[in-house]
Amino acid sequence: MHRRLLTAFLAGTVLAWPVNVAIGQELSPELQAFDAQVPGSLINDPTDLVWLTQGTGLEAEGVQDASIPGGGAARRYSVAAKGADVWEAQTLIPLLAEIKRGEVVTVGFYARTVASGAADGQGTIGVRVQENAAPYSGFADQVVSVGSEWKWYEVSGTAASPIKRANATVALQLAGAKQVIEIGQAIVVKGAASIISAPPAPKAAAPVATVTAAVVPDAASIEMPDPLRSAGRLINNPAARPWGHSGAGGRWEELDEPAIWLGKATRFTTTSVGANPWDLGTNIPIATAIAEGDRLVIAVVARTQSAETTNGKGLVAVRLQGTAPPYDGFGDKAFTVGDRWQMVRIPVTATRSFGPGEAAVALHFATAVQSVDIGPVYVFKAE
Repeated sequence: MHRRLLTAFLAGTVLAWPVNVAIGQELSPELQAFDAQVPGSLINDPTDLVWLTQGTGLEAEGVQDASIPGGGAARRYSVAAKGADVWEAQTLIPLLAEIKRGEVVTVGFYARTVASGAADGQGTIGVRVQENAAPYSGFADQVVSVGSEWKWYEVSGTAASPIKRANATVALQLAGAKQVIEIGQAIVVKGAASIISAPPAPKAAAPVATVTAAVVPDAASIEMPDPLRSAGRLINNPAARPWGHSGAGGRWEELDEPAIWLGKATRFTTTSVGANPWDLGTNIPIATAIAEGDRLVIAVVARTQSAETTNGKGLVAVRLQGTAPPYDGFGDKAFTVGDRWQMVRIPVTATRSFGPGEAAVALHFATAVQSVDIGPVYVFKAE
């Protein structure tokens, strides 16, 4: 029922959102087809874009557009100020294999600059293959200049010392300028000095299913709690999780949760109460238009791992808002959730309209010191 979806081809056919492929000694079947198309050995999951981010002045959010090469999806990284060191704001791509001394590793990715404070208007990304543990040894250090158009970038290097699989990462360092950069699909291989100068045409393969937030599935085909079957017309895709996690007020972790509907969850953990509830949050995209006066139902499947609140329950703020500044919205509410999985229904009446893809459900967690798991989120329009 929760079978992972194969999204394993280049040249614009890869849906670059996470499928949470299990890491093991061998590549999963989903990635073996991808591995067959690239030189050397594939050592990352190119379908995963939700990487760990570090840096107090760094915000990350998901973006989706058919024009983005490599699958129509990317992550937008906003750096508030140039750092004293380029690694003061960075995102880390996990690797699926150890790296031995003397092995050649090549990192390739799509990127473009949205805005830059640099004199030449170019963005900068420092690329480094490294050990994500002290003493943080690494190699292939190179800074690439990123223009305003989507382009494929590659960096290659030879390992001077071994790196264990558990600590093997690629660091994309972003604090070289005050900037907004979008990074799309990334491919990492070892045993080859180049991946692709231009993406090749995909090899023939059987048709594959994809999961995209821009397409609302037939509600009858989506696994959901029975009480929601009569909630109205589904206007988001609960099976897609290209959510826009952001905020320096904590961390998040993607989870496999076979016990709940659709089998996926995200754990949001705050370490202190934020100055704003959105100091740690996420945005769940809505695919269809919303008109003023529409009656909506937001259904959230959630549970609390821990919470420093008076009743020990997690406290989550929720609103429906625009996906672009100034993030105007409506329906500001909050809900509590206990330590067992439960479904919370939040009725909302739209006080303004949004076009298709212009709105999202925002969940904010910096209201308390807490760790809350969020499973599927369903959004309905009452009919």
